[in-house]
Amino acid sequence: MSKSIAIISDALNSFLDVFSYSAIHISIMIQEKDPDTNHPFGHRRAEPIAGFIIAIFATLLGATIIKDAIVGFFSPQETIISSLAIWVLVFSIVAKTIMTYLYHANWRKTKSAAMQASYVDSRNDIMASLVALIGFTIGGIFDSLAGLIIGIWILYSGILIGLENLGYLMGQAPSEKMLQEIEGQAMKIEGVLGINNIVAHYVGDVVHAEVHVVVSEDLTLKQAHDLGVLVREKLEELDDLQRAFVHIDPEPKKLRRGN
Repeated sequence: MSKSIAIISDALNSFLDVFSYSAIHISIMIQEKDPDTNHPFGHRRAEPIAGFIIAIFATLLGATIIKDAIVGFFSPQETIISSLAIWVLVFSIVAKTIMTYLYHANWRKTKSAAMQASYVDSRNDIMASLVALIGFTIGGIFDSLAGLIIGIWILYSGILIGLENLGYLMGQAPSEKMLQEIEGQAMKIEGVLGINNIVAHYVGDVVHAEVHVVVSEDLTLKQAHDLGVLVREKLEELDDLQRAFVHIDPEPKKLRRGN
């Protein structure tokens, strides 16, 4: 009705959100299933797979909007200003503001990566709808400019989401901060004399870590085993660390003396 590139760009962005949130909802249902014979470590890769699919669609959609906006610069169409079009954009901004608040509250409560991503996306959508409203209201070349800005934003967000979820799927290492948290948590336990090595990687959106802890060689086999179990239980209390594999190493100094 309005002939506005900015409005159709915002509409396509909202349609992408419907697709994205539906995919995230399905992926969360899958990844919350208990481990089974075919998936002994669970289904945590479901959400990153959904995120990567969303990234592909976002990249294609962003590129299409950018193309249409550039064409609009050379073949501008006169937009038709109407109160209905303005109210649609205003309603979109209000709805996305409410969604942003709800996603933020749920993220603070659950610490879910999906809720955090949805919160950030909804917050960004408010900006996109504001840009669409301003561009449409001013009209002329600014309408195409608003569409171009929205397209670039969708393309940029798609690339970031794709790279992040590709890292999860490829089993990238967690941050140095998390590795330090793992080491610090292990060193708090009485009987742990040191850490020889930590190898950690993402399995979906959670971390698995192999930790080599140094203990006294004077411990009995049962004592060393019980200490290893305690270390594993304490490490798995950390946020985002789903599974810890603990390897017991005897004290290096006494090993050298024995050699």
